[in-house]
Amino acid sequence: MGKFRALIVVVALLPWPLLLGPDNWWAFILVTAAIMAVLRLLLGPEWPSAAGLNMPLVHALAAVAAYVMIAAGAKMLLSHVYVSVGLKANAPALTQQIGFLFQALNEEILFRSLLIGLLLPFARSAALVSLATALVFPAAHFLLYRFSNPLHVTLSLTALATLFLAGVALNNLYLRFRHIGFSWALHAGWNVVWLPAATYDALTKKPLPEPELFNRVLGSPTIAAVALAIAGLSFALLALRPLKSEATP
Repeated sequence: MGKFRALIVVVALLPWPLLLGPDNWWAFILVTAAIMAVLRLLLGPEWPSAAGLNMPLVHALAAVAAYVMIAAGAKMLLSHVYVSVGLKANAPALTQQIGFLFQALNEEILFRSLLIGLLLPFARSAALVSLATALVFPAAHFLLYRFSNPLHVTLSLTALATLFLAGVALNNLYLRFRHIGFSWALHAGWNVVWLPAATYDALTKKPLPEPELFNRVLGSPTIAAVALAIAGLSFALLALRPLKSEATP
């Protein structure tokens, strides 16, 4: 019951930075602190494990290295994608990038540790849990941009499919290692490159709001293909974990 209450509270906390408009990087950090305080209050001393933060030091160092490599790879990939979809982007501010490091952490605690951790003890297949909970990731983005965003933008089917594949890959990384170190590295390494940047249409010079950016970038065939490849590789990685340990934290 404590884990379910924690999940509900974190769901309520997560959207607040996104509703504050630009220059909200500090709000992601405050939400991270609030999430950790809530988990400590509701789950007691075991809260770091429930949050997916318990990991060997070597994994923590490897996750940081993976984050750096993913961010560098995302920057190179996006430079080609922006040309193909007619976009240009200014270099993101460092403060905004710091904010999105915490934004990715908050989402990983919710979508990976708390949600999967709540369902996994009742499942026989980690792969099935991964696929089922991956549907929540695009659904959350769809609802946010369709009903909470002032523009009421509907994400394209390709963008939603890309988000689903990304959710599968992030889920499988969590399920393989039972902490959010590597799923955070993938999530944050991608987000800090494209979301904090001021992106605009190359022809009209019109700035793109975030939901339209999702449609243009995540809806591109190149990004969809990369997401599909990463999701496929993540299933190969998940297969390395013995079935008998799937229901253990």
